[in-house]
Amino acid sequence: MGLDPRRWRVTDADPVDSERERAFVGYGTHRPKLDDKGRLTIPARFRPGLADGVVVCGWFTNTLSVFPEDEFDALVRRVRPTANLSERHMAFFRLLVSGAEVQQLDSQGRISIPASQRKYAGLDKDCVVNGLGERLEVWDAGAWDRYSEENLPVFSEMEGTSLGIEF
Repeated sequence: MGLDPRRWRVTDADPVDSERERAFVGYGTHRPKLDDKGRLTIPARFRPGLADGVVVCGWFTNTLSVFPEDEFDALVRRVRPTANLSERHMAFFRLLVSGAEVQQLDSQGRISIPASQRKYAGLDKDCVVNGLGERLEVWDAGAWDRYSEENLPVFSEMEGTSLGIEF
């Protein structure tokens, strides 16, 4: 299975919609800045996969995720059935969906980060945008630097076979 620069195919790893074409946003790390109006410029290499609309939402470890809109819709379809399993599952589902912002990139490739999301992720000015394949992750630059420094030994010591990777 080769990667098309804009799309990739999911197989049985995604049982809810295994035949659906998934968006490919990209890989890599960039360090854009928030402007005074809370807008974040999405690096040009990530924009093609986000051209049809994005959803910005709170994510784990006090970060934000930027999903292509169809990817977020698929995530909601996967998470919704778990909401009735426990109060924690319901809280996660409610907070994920209620805090989500549907947007289009503006003509300069920017998204607006609402004040509530900036507060949640601790975003002030300096940000890190990580391309994680089908979505982007937005971090406060200082938080990302601390996280990556703390977790680099884990990455270095991890054995590929424990992740199902054969070399």
